[in-house]
Amino acid sequence: MTAMIDAIATVRDRAHASGRFASIDLDGHALRCRARDAAAEAWYVVDREGDAWFVALHTADRWLSESIEGDMLEGRDSAEELVDDELVEVGFPNRCGKVKHFRDDAKTYVFRAEVPLSGLDDAGTGVATFLLAFEAAFGQLGDMAGGD
Repeated sequence: MTAMIDAIATVRDRAHASGRFASIDLDGHALRCRARDAAAEAWYVVDREGDAWFVALHTADRWLSESIEGDMLEGRDSAEELVDDELVEVGFPNRCGKVKHFRDDAKTYVFRAEVPLSGLDDAGTGVATFLLAFEAAFGQLGDMAGGD
């Protein structure tokens, strides 16, 4: 439990230091980072299930979700490829697995991926790096950088 708390603290500190989020909140054991410039409310969420860490983008706004999907279809790049481009740029040793896109029980649109931590000694630093890569990839799609 202490390792998880330390990892979340590292992620929170690095997310805050990046200046890329409008706000950062701890909701139970999940870290919620509000997207700074999105046209509608959107949150990057870091959470853990069992031994696995996940990063996701959540929005209740259907149009925002569709604008992200539309940009990926137009650009012919998958979410995984876009996140991988960002991971390569920062020298992260692992690649992004499948980014699942679904609508959850709370009717929120979610883009979610497991953080690939294989071979990394520091989970907090790895999760923080993946969060920032995820934000960099999704922050350039659709109306995530503002727009109407």
